[in-house]
Amino acid sequence: RGMGDRGICGLKVGKLKQVQNRLKCPKCKHLMRSPVQAVCGHRYCADAITDEGMDCIACKEEDEDDVPHLTRSSVNPDPAMSRELNKTKFNCRWQPCPEKMLLPDLIKHMESDCQHREIHCDQCNTQLPASAMDKHLKSQCPKRRVVCESCKESVPNDQIEEHKNRECIGSTQLCISCSARIRDTDEARRKHALTDCPVGWSDGQPCPFGCGPVSNAKEHRQEYVALHTDRLLAKAKSRAVQCSEGQEVGDSGAVGLEPSASSVSTSQMEMKIVEDVFDKAELVYNLEKFGYPEHPKQTSDPRGQAEFFERMRFSRIAPDELDKQRDVMSKKLAVTYRAMEPFMAQMQRQYEELSAGDAVYKELLCAMSLKEVRICDLDRNISLQEVGSSDGTLIWKIPFFKERTTSTDYEPVLYSPLLFTDKFGYKLSAVVHLNGQGRGRGSHISLFARINKGPYDAALTWPFKNKVSFTLMNQSSPSDHLTRHFVPDGSSQFQRPTQPTGQLFGFEQFCPKDDLEPKGFLKDDTLFVKVQVAKSPLF
Repeated sequence: RGMGDRGICGLKVGKLKQVQNRLKCPKCKHLMRSPVQAVCGHRYCADAITDEGMDCIACKEEDEDDVPHLTRSSVNPDPAMSRELNKTKFNCRWQPCPEKMLLPDLIKHMESDCQHREIHCDQCNTQLPASAMDKHLKSQCPKRRVVCESCKESVPNDQIEEHKNRECIGSTQLCISCSARIRDTDEARRKHALTDCPVGWSDGQPCPFGCGPVSNAKEHRQEYVALHTDRLLAKAKSRAVQCSEGQEVGDSGAVGLEPSASSVSTSQMEMKIVEDVFDKAELVYNLEKFGYPEHPKQTSDPRGQAEFFERMRFSRIAPDELDKQRDVMSKKLAVTYRAMEPFMAQMQRQYEELSAGDAVYKELLCAMSLKEVRICDLDRNISLQEVGSSDGTLIWKIPFFKERTTSTDYEPVLYSPLLFTDKFGYKLSAVVHLNGQGRGRGSHISLFARINKGPYDAALTWPFKNKVSFTLMNQSSPSDHLTRHFVPDGSSQFQRPTQPTGQLFGFEQFCPKDDLEPKGFLKDDTLFVKVQVAKSPLF
């Protein structure tokens, strides 16, 4: 239901006063939704009848003496009223929308397409027209997200003042290693870089500076800041000396680092430290980033490493060192490629999983297509049931014969429109099994009729004794129609029906399927069946 429709069982439409009263629900006074008919003949919305039931409002308004009590079990769906509503044009309820369209299209329009419909803002729950929602979210909604000018945090607009007064930590910047937002002060940057930044640290793993596995990475890094700085600088100096002498640097170049339990892990960790010395030299020496103040160089003090890395950084780009640095970069690329291999394997596995999911999706899509064909058949059968014959003769058109008989998703059984022997006579219908039934399954089409419960059965003579003629019409030669007659035998299946539909009677082997097209019965993938009931009983 639309917003604001609570307590209304019907459908709100525009210009309601111009709508005929017989199309309105007597309870809510709006257009009927899923109409049902009561025993007294009045119609209501399906939701108007509650579990507790109610007395018929329309009967009360008409001052009827006998006012029935309506319950859900005493009312029945009214397809005729539903069809009439669906074929009538109504105005859109949202003003000033000028649209007027058929009811099914109007419901979709009012619920999702109309720019004048009222909707709620997800942020502040304000109700306003859909056309104004974008502007509301961008500049008017009190709950819209805005960025604090000081700390760059995103907060709701109606909380920005409270944020500035209580929570704002002032100007911030992103750590280029872990992307955490930290305060833009020397102390905060230094504390984050030395004790808080998680890059390269995890509990139970070897210390990046060669101390072996540590149980609590955070406490260890805070306690051994000076030792780690000394080892880092010793590693950098050793690496710089070896590069200047043109020596090949291997695992033995790990100067001053204690071996860990695993030689493989130690080798990888030492290679990481050597690479990080150069990759993050600019990060460490940059005083604006880390806020190290000027201080006499002391390798045991982290503040003394800035000038060292600055000299080392500029020495790396000297012209006579370019060849050596190219070799270093080649080794680093090889290490990076090896590190990428497990990720590439993981991506390959994910691709295979996606491919398998795609195959399942295609199977489901195929199944849905078959279901849609079945739904179309049911829709056609329903539409055929609504149009019948009242003169004892029915000509039934059966299209899409090959499509129905080749599907393996459902049994191709079709039901004809209703057939009355006369305006107040017997009520029958025909049934055809396109792939055969019983002895004719797979080789013949089977054609049957059945007696249905009719409105005038009490005034008719029983058992049913009229001859029923089945004719498969030849579309190439009208003189070659295939006709078979069925004469009722007065048995119990021809007595007055007590159920909506009676038992089938007819021919399991009416016509071989192989003869349909060659002999002209099937043309343009369509069959025509004629069912004729004699006007008077045979005995």
